[in-house]
Amino acid sequence: MAVEVGAVFGTNLVWREKEEKWQQDCVGTKKKQGTSVMCWGMISWGWKGPFHVWSAETKEEKDKAKKEIGEWNARCEEKEEIQNQQWKATEEFKLLKERELREAKEQRAAAVERGEKIKTKQSWRGKKFKIKKLKRKYAKGVDSWRYVTGLCRPVLWPTCQERLAMNHNFLLMEDNAPCHDSDFTNLERKKEGIEKLTWPPNSPDFNPIEHLWRLMKMRILRCRGSDRIRTPAEMKVVLEEEWSRLTLEEINHEIVKLPDIMARCIAKKGGNHFQA
Repeated sequence: MAVEVGAVFGTNLVWREKEEKWQQDCVGTKKKQGTSVMCWGMISWGWKGPFHVWSAETKEEKDKAKKEIGEWNARCEEKEEIQNQQWKATEEFKLLKERELREAKEQRAAAVERGEKIKTKQSWRGKKFKIKKLKRKYAKGVDSWRYVTGLCRPVLWPTCQERLAMNHNFLLMEDNAPCHDSDFTNLERKKEGIEKLTWPPNSPDFNPIEHLWRLMKMRILRCRGSDRIRTPAEMKVVLEEEWSRLTLEEINHEIVKLPDIMARCIAKKGGNHFQA
């Protein structure tokens, strides 16, 4: 969840003098305009897991990430080269090469008769195995490298392993945020043996934690005047306090609504014109 520092939540009516018309406390926020703080949390039925608030990445952290990504890409290139060399030694490669050369010869002969020049398929000259290089994205939010190294490896995946030990049917639920579903994230998660629930696009109502984020945001952003949160440091403290305030009853209440929400979505044939 991302929450704006200094913002207010929902429709708010206040008494004001004429000269107060454009004062900050008398004007509703239309969209996010200021600094946002991002947080992450984990829940299940009858259980509230770890919570994390993202801080701005420092120059030292960026330099370290750049070095480690370079090393990771170099290992990927080496692994890709080994896999392709091994492939070229297989019977599969031999048969592919023979077939494509034969087909290309026939196609060129037919083209000559028509007075044409053509290009033929030669996939055997290329690579069967291609490992996508990792590149950092410095747009707003958290990219896959920071998500994996800063949260998944130290917090999320060990927690998933603990839950899996207690319940062999455990599945991780994440939305389709780019850092959650990137090639790099999925590759590293599969190495840990953690299965993930297939997530339908544009379906935040199917994730109970989204409703808890709304509840937390509502509680936080109703502060006014001198109580309004004005710095990221203050927001971090308040977010941690609000997460600690969430009760298991509130968590279970949102989870138990999920079958009904799904049924209504199915009745709308995938549409979202219903109130969750």
